[in-house]
Amino acid sequence: MVNRVFAVEKFIYRVKYEKYEPSEDEIKAIGELLGQPTKKLNVVLDRYKQIFSRYIEKRCVDVDNKSLCIYVWNQKVPFKVFPMSMHLTGTIILFEDMYPKEVIAYPIPKALSYAKSSDVPEEKYCSVKPKEVSKRVDGWQLTAYFNPLLNRWIFATRYVLHNMYFEKGRLVIESFDSIANPYVYVADKIAQEENLYSLLDRFRGWTFTFVLEGPEPAITRPPYPLGDDYRKYKLYLVMARDPEGKLYTWSESVRILGYRGVEIVEPKTLHELHRDVVRKVDVRSYFAYVDTQDPENPLLIELESDVYPEAMEVKYLYSAKAAALLIVEGLGDELKKILNKIVEKQLDELSQEVLRLRLMISSIREEAIISASWEIVKTINEFRSNVDVKVEEISKALKENNINRVVKKILGIILENQSLVGRTTLEMLTMFNNTLEQRLKTL
Repeated sequence: MVNRVFAVEKFIYRVKYEKYEPSEDEIKAIGELLGQPTKKLNVVLDRYKQIFSRYIEKRCVDVDNKSLCIYVWNQKVPFKVFPMSMHLTGTIILFEDMYPKEVIAYPIPKALSYAKSSDVPEEKYCSVKPKEVSKRVDGWQLTAYFNPLLNRWIFATRYVLHNMYFEKGRLVIESFDSIANPYVYVADKIAQEENLYSLLDRFRGWTFTFVLEGPEPAITRPPYPLGDDYRKYKLYLVMARDPEGKLYTWSESVRILGYRGVEIVEPKTLHELHRDVVRKVDVRSYFAYVDTQDPENPLLIELESDVYPEAMEVKYLYSAKAAALLIVEGLGDELKKILNKIVEKQLDELSQEVLRLRLMISSIREEAIISASWEIVKTINEFRSNVDVKVEEISKALKENNINRVVKKILGIILENQSLVGRTTLEMLTMFNNTLEQRLKTL
């Protein structure tokens, strides 16, 4: 097993505290893990210091002469791909007298976005057919591992240990023997009721990655769950990693542990999978397991829906803006399938006004583009003051016949922070359309 975080930490400890003199090959290997191949020890030490001060969050708790540390990427900094960064997903290392003794949690590596990450370009990977594909459960990733200091199985999130949580952006650390993290608390209650710990106890030394599904998807950023809410949540097994470091696929992991897993999708080429998922309103993404001939480090690729975030804003937050933008994209009927009956009528009425606006904009004659752009901006400013919209932006899109861009710009401003529930939003959009229609008729 070569967890890259552990390999780097152990190397640095030996050099700093044991006065170890590594060979050039060892220095180069650690430099490569840190994303800077070099045979100069001082360059590696500087690179380590730079990465750990800027890119990495190392959160530790001390118990006697031991420490337990979880390693994650700093969310305030854009993610950068280099070998060690791929393991900054909640790796947990046990230290004894500052010495990195062992890896006790080794979750799944970072998944890279298809066509959005420069490391997974579409032209290179479009024809790749993965070994296995799953649907993403829109919840919170949790790591189950045997904790030798607690002498029990416990969960951690991707970012903190069981006794840590964030409050208004500040990290709170409570006593080590308490479960202070609300997501870990919920998972722990589920694990107890479903006898999950008895299944896990046969696999000490393994790491199991789960996802916790709640009554509201994680993408809408709901508040922390309350203790009594745990029955509203459900755990799914994602992947298992054995003590030698091998990472198993979704279906292999389910067979190993005998616990419910995520939904499997028929493997196709990445291009076909992306085409299937990109306009789904009810699936956040697909995950693809691409075999790299390295059982410890398969390539996990996420293929994302472009419209799912807006669909969830409509379903759970009743966002009129998100609904209107999806209607412009021709997804009104698909959206209706995932909404409750309460807002179905409002969605139909909103659709009529959105399509009316689109027809209005598409009817602008070429010779009237400049004057129409002025009228559009003037009308927007009457309904929404202090907004940044330029005549040149509108006219440029109209000249390019990019009607959807203009319509989305208008709706995005007019419907900002407006609710789909009630009559106020629809009445305002109707009034806007009436005003704009009268002005465009004079051109």
